Amino acid sequence: MSISASLFIFIPQTGNKMKKHLYTILGLLIFFSSCKKEKTKDELLLGDWRMNALTADPPQVVNGVVITDWYSQLEDCDKDNYYTFNSNKTYKFDEGATNCDSLDPQNISGNWQFLNNETELRLIYQSDTATYGLIELDEETLKMSYSGRDSANIMHTFTATFKHL
Repeated sequence: MSISASLFIFIPQTGNKMKKHLYTILGLLIFFSSCKKEKTKDELLLGDWRMNALTADPPQVVNGVVITDWYSQLEDCDKDNYYTFNSNKTYKFDEGATNCDSLDPQNISGNWQFLNNETELRLIYQSDTATYGLIELDEETLKMSYSGRDSANIMHTFTATFKHL
């Protein structure tokens, strides 16, 4: 026996009109209970994020070595660093379990905001600001880019990918 048929056992049968209303109500209940609310970008950003990729385009040449994958060049003490983004628009950068330089603070805090219809993420720390192009943001991945010139005045775009912890 189907669920809808078993419900009619307990409801007095007063004709097709009653069945149509009941089916409409059941359909609406199923529809609304199955709808998931889309998370906003603010909600998706909240929590802890650790970098797992960093690339340069075009590649950089350092001491004669062509480098595209900058993440592979990082020391392990840099790879355990992470960001925590909070709902009050603050963030914390934490050096993780291993701090590369004992003179560096374990963590720093600042503010964050989305710009340009949530296509950019700005991080503000004291008087410094950095604005990143937002490439991807979902429940598992944060991917952003920024551009800058090297000592030879070549413009590079760096793309950083973070995993939600």
